[in-house]
Amino acid sequence: MSLPPSTSNDTAAASITTWTRLEPSPRDASMTISLQAQVRDPLWMLARQWQVGEFLGQDTGSPVHATLGAEMQTVTTYRPGIDDTATAAINPMLPIEVHVERENVLLNLRGQAQHGLYFENLVRQGGVASPEAVIAAFRATFPIAPLPPDPEYATQDAVRYRALMAGRVTNGEALYLSTTAATPNPPLPAEAQNAGMTAVIAAFVAYRASLFSEPVQDSAWEGETLDYDFALGSPVPGDITVLNAPDFPGGRLDWYSFSLDSSQPNPAFTANPATVTPVSFDFLPSHVTFRGMPDPRWWNFEDAVTDFGQVDVETVDLAKLLVMEFALIYGNDWFSVPVPVTVGVTAAAARGTLSRVTTLVVTDTFGVRTLIRPSEQTQVTPGEEPWSMYKLSGVGTRSDFILMAPTLGVVTDAPAMEEVLFLRDDMAAMAWAVEHQLQGDLDVAVDAYQMYLQKIATNPLPGPPQVTTGGPSVYYEMETPVPDNWIPMVAVQTPAGALYLRRGALEAPGAAGPIQPRAQILEPGGPYFVEDCAVPRSGVVVDRYFRYTRSADGTIFLWLARKSAVGTGSGWSGLRFDLVQDFGPPPAQ
Repeated sequence: MSLPPSTSNDTAAASITTWTRLEPSPRDASMTISLQAQVRDPLWMLARQWQVGEFLGQDTGSPVHATLGAEMQTVTTYRPGIDDTATAAINPMLPIEVHVERENVLLNLRGQAQHGLYFENLVRQGGVASPEAVIAAFRATFPIAPLPPDPEYATQDAVRYRALMAGRVTNGEALYLSTTAATPNPPLPAEAQNAGMTAVIAAFVAYRASLFSEPVQDSAWEGETLDYDFALGSPVPGDITVLNAPDFPGGRLDWYSFSLDSSQPNPAFTANPATVTPVSFDFLPSHVTFRGMPDPRWWNFEDAVTDFGQVDVETVDLAKLLVMEFALIYGNDWFSVPVPVTVGVTAAAARGTLSRVTTLVVTDTFGVRTLIRPSEQTQVTPGEEPWSMYKLSGVGTRSDFILMAPTLGVVTDAPAMEEVLFLRDDMAAMAWAVEHQLQGDLDVAVDAYQMYLQKIATNPLPGPPQVTTGGPSVYYEMETPVPDNWIPMVAVQTPAGALYLRRGALEAPGAAGPIQPRAQILEPGGPYFVEDCAVPRSGVVVDRYFRYTRSADGTIFLWLARKSAVGTGSGWSGLRFDLVQDFGPPPAQ
């Protein structure tokens, strides 16, 4: 190796690095003894156990057997809203979310054409006499309109699709609504009496009805509070258990969505008595474990998932301190005993189950049997509130039951077809219902504000008056324009003093009448009220969207639901009244 000449007084020296491989060197050819990792000093192990406190237990008996007795009580009744007269037997084939959330599906142009094509194919393939004449008669009776019902909010794709379908296919949605109504409107044409048409119409109605899960008269959505309100009942002789869910926002439903109704229940809940089934189980109790739990044996290696040494705890973090105490000190003292509960959506499955433990006897390694009592019966301090977890409770009352409702597992939620934001406007001293998304002609969401911009691009808003030479330098403006998708919600008071927000109307510049709401969430066609307290300072967002799931027996459910969530805060529409505006400088000559 040659080195460059040094430019300083230091002397360069070569470095040589070597590695030595460490390998075991057993005394015999077999690796059996070496792999056993034998411990030669058991007394040292016992001393270490004594040092870390493993011998401090007062009762060294560990549970090895548990006998558990329980009662399973079915949920049999369902009440949408707050009207007890609407109480009916719960549908055992529906998950609770579907029962509660589903609403009638109203399809526009795309659905009308698709279902019309399906009906016409049934006519051609059903052996109907003179099928083409029948189809022509139904196209004339149930036509697809050549012009959109709302031209200002029609996209170019929808206009072209309508021009293609008008006069060429039956309006399937209008046909379905007419055939399922008590009085057909419009009446079916005379060709509906042709041979074979009765079976064709019945097959079409059955097909359309099978696509969506729609309610008969059990809608639980409360427009005044912007959430769902319903109740479940489980009546037995001498006792009626009513579970209220007065403010379910939609989406995930679980035991915490319900509270125990402590008021006197309506006798309507007794119409469908529940079934009480006593059961008993024998189990081997198992330790309660959690991710990162410290190992109770000091010589075992832990997985280092949780580094308790890095947990930052202040003296005021009581909840964190309790969790740390449980994890580090008492985690090894807890055992669990599983209780099988039947929950599902099949013909033979339960319609929801109220479960409670009646007896629990634990046998330890010394044969000692101990009766475990409910925590409510164990009172450490006189007058204190009893402790419980997961049990149903209400105002001043608590039940022994734990609810296992036949709720959904994996659900696929479609993008919102409608979205309305309810917000406060302090500048205008009112509230607004802002239509963000609307159901378009092609049954997909359209941006309401973009449709408004499309409208004013075609029909611009009137500008300010022209300044005149020698005239005034200011002009009066009664109010500033507001986008069409901002629907006013005006505060009103009932004779009893309750505050509500009533949907109002604004006059659009150049329009023939006031701006009307387009979202089904705002219930167009009649008065609409929202409780003042239902729209907080943060606002509320309400979505209307499709949900899809498959139950345990493979049954498919597709339904139209709503969901409310916290909004984005207050806002300002730009609405102002009684303005004196400046003309500005006159145009250059």
